[in-house]
Amino acid sequence: MAEQKYVYTTHATEADPRKLDSIESVINEHAREGWRFIDTLEKNGTTVGLVFEQER
Repeated sequence: MAEQKYVYTTHATEADPRKLDSIESVINEHAREGWRFIDTLEKNGTTVGLVFEQER
């Protein structure tokens, strides 16, 4: 079985809960470019970044 390799990228977000629409837009934009949303980066319980991966 071939070894899978992935590339990762992050996208910083604003710590404003009213901007959830913009987070969804970022996820959709990355998805159109072939990135898969896999995790969030948090600081003190607030999402400060999104993590995406792409198979190479």
